[in-house]
Amino acid sequence: MTTRLQSIAVLLMIGAALGATPSLAATTSIPSNQGPADKPSNRAAPSALPGRPTAHALPRVDPAAISRGIFAGDAGSSLDSLGTVTRGSDGSVSETPASDTLRAIFETSIASKKM
Repeated sequence: MTTRLQSIAVLLMIGAALGATPSLAATTSIPSNQGPADKPSNRAAPSALPGRPTAHALPRVDPAAISRGIFAGDAGSSLDSLGTVTRGSDGSVSETPASDTLRAIFETSIASKKM
């Protein structure tokens, strides 16, 4: 068979499979899970809230006081934020400061941004 005939044959087989899929899926000759015979009408969640929900006021934020860039703020506080905080399974919290290599990269980036 030539390549052209093979591709036509493959396309015909794919078309036949796609065309037969809805009719094969609709048949009841294949046993499948239909769910319980008596479906419950109550669909409420099995748990309840501990009390009545109360609305809280939205926080007020001054957009001028917020900096989204790590390089725009104070260099010292930015370096402190590069550390790692690890919480153990027993609830202990350990803080690891940024490595000297990371500090050097950060300081170089700050120096290049200021120029």
